[in-house]
Amino acid sequence: MNSGNYSKTDLIGLLSAMGLTGKETIIVHSSMKSIGPVDGGADTVLDALSEFFRDGLLVLPAFSYATVTFNNNPHFYSAGTPSCVGILPELFRQRPGVKRSLHPTHSLAALGKDAAEFVAGHQYCHSSFSAKSPFKKLLDRKGKVLLIGVNLNRATIIHAIQEWADLPILSKEPQIFTVTDVDGTSYEIRNHYHLGCQWEFFPRALPMLMKQNAIEKVKFGDAESLLMDIEKTTAILDAVLRKDRHFFRNPECPEAMQMP
Repeated sequence: MNSGNYSKTDLIGLLSAMGLTGKETIIVHSSMKSIGPVDGGADTVLDALSEFFRDGLLVLPAFSYATVTFNNNPHFYSAGTPSCVGILPELFRQRPGVKRSLHPTHSLAALGKDAAEFVAGHQYCHSSFSAKSPFKKLLDRKGKVLLIGVNLNRATIIHAIQEWADLPILSKEPQIFTVTDVDGTSYEIRNHYHLGCQWEFFPRALPMLMKQNAIEKVKFGDAESLLMDIEKTTAILDAVLRKDRHFFRNPECPEAMQMP
């Protein structure tokens, strides 16, 4: 490390030490602060990720649910609507070559040779995580999830697994939004949103997923991190949720105690 800080070379080495090849499709959820001091800050982290996965597909969440809401601001602009899930996604979505899906609250930003195909059609899905969404493409591509300094509650792929397992987690009535792409074309879309916190006690699954080699603990800078195999995780959790749809009942959520 230079001057006590992590360099781009250091970070690339840590990705390689995880057993990754750089050819993977991977979605990264992150806490920049958890990584520790980095020469060049967040841009260096993104440089490292982009360079390492240049032969794969790098995906970051560009979620905007904090600013795009059905009641107050039902308009999403691919080029201008900010992400609300940290500095790395916000900077990444604005980088040259990055493609952003057209979902009003849970868009994904992708960089790679087939990034445009990966994000295409998200605006036509009936929910954020439907079986036709880019989240399903993560599974189809046998992708990975890297959770840098954040716990399993940030693994939004688990919401998708819940939906694919036919849990009753979607609103009955859709919300209507307007989304506008980078060329100025607008679409009116209907989106069924995921119901509240009662379904979101995801860390409960960590010991089981680690025992079955679907998740391993890794380090990225100073950050205690998790590397998830989406295919293995989906198979394990699908079986669990079809037997016990309340497996992720959140004991800290008042609505959970009223679940049927």
